Amino acid sequence: MKILLVDDHKIVRQILKEFLVEKLQGIEVDEANNGVEGFNKVKQSYYDLIIADINMPQKDGIQMMRDIHAYDPNLKVVALSMMDDQVSIKKMLQAGAVGYVLKEGNTQELLNAIQIIVNGNKYFSPNVAEVIMSSLTKNKTRSSGVKLTKREKEVLQAIFEEKSNQQIADELFISPRTVETHKYNIMEKTGARNLAGLVKYAIREKLFDDLFY
Repeated sequence: MKILLVDDHKIVRQILKEFLVEKLQGIEVDEANNGVEGFNKVKQSYYDLIIADINMPQKDGIQMMRDIHAYDPNLKVVALSMMDDQVSIKKMLQAGAVGYVLKEGNTQELLNAIQIIVNGNKYFSPNVAEVIMSSLTKNKTRSSGVKLTKREKEVLQAIFEEKSNQQIADELFISPRTVETHKYNIMEKTGARNLAGLVKYAIREKLFDDLFY
C-alpha cells in the first residue's frame, strides 16, 4: 500500500510516517509540504490513500481535494486536521473526501480509519459524525420531502456513534427488533444503505447548507 502524507508541519509527517511504517506491513509513505506539492505528487505517482491537513500555505487541503477529485475521482483522500468547525467539514466532504479524522484523536484512531477506508468504507471521527448527524436531522422541510421522526433521529445519532443494535436498544428502552425497524425506515426514507450512503444523501440533498446557519 502506498500513502501520501500532506501536511505543512514536518514533525507531524515524520511522526506519522514512522508510526505507519511500523504498524502497516509493506507500506510505502511519501510526503508533501502543501497542497501544491501534494497535487503534483498525485500526478506523478499512484497512491492508495492520501492523508491531508486542511490549513496549509499556497494551496489548502480543500482546494487540493477538489483538484485531486477532478483529476481522478477514484483516489481516496482523508482529512487529518485540527479544524472541527462545520464549514471545513462541509467543504472537505463536498470536495470528495472519504474520511475526516481530528488530530485531537490518537494514532490508533488514524490506523483504524485507514483500514476502514482502504476496504471501501468511510470513516469520521465522533465529533465530525455529530456534525453530519446534526445536519441530517434538521427539522427544515427538504426538497425531497424526507422527514425523520424523533425516534428515528435518536437511532440515527446512535448509528453515527457506531453503537450496536443491543446498545441502542438498551439506551432507548426498546427491543433490538424495533431498532432494526427504525434502521430500515431511515434507510428507506433516505435511500441509503449504510453510513457512507447517509453522507452521500446529505450532500446530494444539500443538507449541509444548514452548517452555515
